[in-house]
Amino acid sequence: MKLLKYIFISALLSVVFTQNVSAQQAVAEFLKFPLDDAQKMGDAYIAPFGKMFGNSLNGGWYQAARPHKLFGFDVTFTAVVATPFADEKEFDFNKLGISNSIVLANSTENISPTITGKGDGIGVVYTKNIGGTDVNVPITLPKGVGLPFTPMPFIQGSIGLPFHSELSLRFFPKVEIPKVGTIFMWGVGVKNEFKEFIPGLKMVPIDLAVMLGYTNFSSEFNVSYKPEAGNYPDGATTASDFDGQKLNLNASGFTARLLVGKTIPILSVYAGLGYSHAVTDFGLKGLYPLSINMQGEPTNLVTANDPLVFAFTHSDFSANLGMRLRFGVIAVNFDYTLGKYPLYSAGFGISFR
Repeated sequence: MKLLKYIFISALLSVVFTQNVSAQQAVAEFLKFPLDDAQKMGDAYIAPFGKMFGNSLNGGWYQAARPHKLFGFDVTFTAVVATPFADEKEFDFNKLGISNSIVLANSTENISPTITGKGDGIGVVYTKNIGGTDVNVPITLPKGVGLPFTPMPFIQGSIGLPFHSELSLRFFPKVEIPKVGTIFMWGVGVKNEFKEFIPGLKMVPIDLAVMLGYTNFSSEFNVSYKPEAGNYPDGATTASDFDGQKLNLNASGFTARLLVGKTIPILSVYAGLGYSHAVTDFGLKGLYPLSINMQGEPTNLVTANDPLVFAFTHSDFSANLGMRLRFGVIAVNFDYTLGKYPLYSAGFGISFR
């Protein structure tokens, strides 16, 4: 168990955590702006990540259209990768409805990359009133990270139940990384070969089933975005007032699919068609100083609690193709889902009956 946990931690930290760190740094940069404007720009910048990540929770649910026989089972280590939508790699600043206090530094440069895009962010000028005087502050929006995908590794187990049904459970054990944060994921799914209950259809030599699945992911990462020592804004008196800062990423996914396939002793092939829905909440929680540091300007003027919280929802109909190969009780499977955010899934484990 310790070895599996080590593998999980290594896999997740190398991909999911590093992406969250990049997102965290980008989100914090928007605190330089008034919160209403920061919310709009941050939403446009991070939306592809939120939708991709939520969609990744809906992949990898099955290895065949046919459920296991009664008390047959599989235990599989699975990885699902969601890829970005090509048209979401940049956003138009002019379409965000930003307040008049923030204008483009160059009126012809209004296209800035999102977190999945590449290149430097565009320049803007924020006119801020300091001591009764308007001061123009130049700021560059966050650059594109070029995020190529969001991965989701987990262990999934399935068992055959009466009435041609199958129950699946998936999880990523709760991991607490010292001085960093925690990660946890779980899910439950059911599958039923309904053709066995329909006269005439029972004799058709293919597998026909329906599948429902729900997945929940939660994470909490530590953030340190404190004011300069001894220079505390209104509403805070000591550095410890900012100790509760966190970067939270919570997501859930639901999918319902119709499956058709064929299983022979060593090979299962299948296709699926259905609906998926995902919700992702992503944001900074806790007390934060809001400031722009520039020569001659007072810093850390005010504080805000939970200053930026983003909610992303993605729903679509999609189709997928997949296959499973069995060598005795050892099984490997591969799957591709065609949709707005394409999914790639692969798994390795044991499968019996």
